[in-house]
Amino acid sequence: MSNEVASFSPASLAAVLDQSVDCVKIIGLLGEVRYMNANGMCAMEIDDFSTVAGQQWADFWPEETQSVIRASYSEAELGKPVRFRAFCPTQKGTARWWDVTVSAVKNDLGEHAGYLAVSRDATENQTSRDALDIATSELRHRLKNTYTMIASLLMGFARGNPHHSEFAEQMTERLVGLSRAQVLFAETDTPCDLNDLVSALVEPFSNEHCGVEIERLPACTIDKGRADAIALVIGELTVNSSKHGAIKYGGSVKICGEADDRSLSIFWAEHSFAPVVEHVRDGGQGLALIGRIMRARSGTIDTAWRDDGLDVTLTFAL
Repeated sequence: MSNEVASFSPASLAAVLDQSVDCVKIIGLLGEVRYMNANGMCAMEIDDFSTVAGQQWADFWPEETQSVIRASYSEAELGKPVRFRAFCPTQKGTARWWDVTVSAVKNDLGEHAGYLAVSRDATENQTSRDALDIATSELRHRLKNTYTMIASLLMGFARGNPHHSEFAEQMTERLVGLSRAQVLFAETDTPCDLNDLVSALVEPFSNEHCGVEIERLPACTIDKGRADAIALVIGELTVNSSKHGAIKYGGSVKICGEADDRSLSIFWAEHSFAPVVEHVRDGGQGLALIGRIMRARSGTIDTAWRDDGLDVTLTFAL
């Protein structure tokens, strides 16, 4: 829809805006509600527009979101649409989440005259995401407990046997390292330091026969979505190496990365003392899975096989 609006008259806008399934509002220069389409009134459970006309739009929202609403006006006035998701109950108290876009509008003289605010009901999506986050947190908690339990069992079985004790201590250190990696994902939307993430993922697998070396990584933080993708891909690569490659048979694994304003790349270079026998195993789904994971996060993965290992490049657009 054009930002050139001839007037704020509901009659002149209703024919177009009432076709939208979203809650569409015209907000005045002082933040007051000037217009709301019929579907918006239905979504917000407003029976009579006169009960909200002229009121501050920010006041409709919970206190913690009101500052976000007010800040969106100044940003939108600069010509940059503002987008956010926030919770706001309807006028009748029904709990709902909204995806909101705020844009500046101009009158027929080209002068800044107010704001167009479009709110889409995101309750179902948010509820599903919350349920997934809860389930994921529970799985991580159980996984940490499993690491602890296995470490305790190993130490218990090895007690009194020096040879077994040395092995148990090494395995316990690796399990503790894997458990530490889970802590990096404790908060749903907390950015993660790339160096901390990769170190926590690979250090437990380094051994005297195969050093896992982090040569250089850019100093940057990454969002949870990309952190999850990196963790899953590097996790799959380390597990495969532990079963079929350098970590099992000896060799080296080197990890490095680079970043600029447009992209982040991470490189995995593995050299094994044992030759590569096959690239894909019957029933193996690991490489296909990590490819799907990367695509889901708007990333790419390139794999180049050699006789003694493989090179993998992960790339994310920034």
